[in-house]
Amino acid sequence: MTADRMIRIVTTEIRKNPELAGCNQQSFIGSVVQCSQLGLEPGNALGHAYLLPFNKNKKNPQTGKWEVVSKDVQLIIGYRGMIDLARRSGQIVSISARTVRDGDNFHFEYGLNESLTHIPGENEDSPITHVYAVAKLKDGGIQFEVMTKNR
Repeated sequence: MTADRMIRIVTTEIRKNPELAGCNQQSFIGSVVQCSQLGLEPGNALGHAYLLPFNKNKKNPQTGKWEVVSKDVQLIIGYRGMIDLARRSGQIVSISARTVRDGDNFHFEYGLNESLTHIPGENEDSPITHVYAVAKLKDGGIQFEVMTKNR
């Protein structure tokens, strides 16, 4: 990605979230540089990464209360950015993420004989119970991770 493109994207992000303009410049520039180094685009367009303002708090020794001392920008890598980075690593043949809904035939097992089976039902409006990701590795292995809705 060119520097001009990154500048245009970041300018758009500031326009969409004016709070970014009031953040600590070092943290802002650091987040943008980190995004560039990783080759990820910030913003909702691709969902790779997000520049988010966070309050930096410190406890006041006199009052014992937490006070905002500055606003910093943090780079949050989205799941699409994680997938992109994993693919670019060269170790992943394919990777996918899925949702499991109430009524789906879903079973997984960890241990020495790990397995995962998911047969979706016709219940697109049912509540989500789990999400999972499956990665096929270059060496032929398969990795998966399952998370409950609450996790």
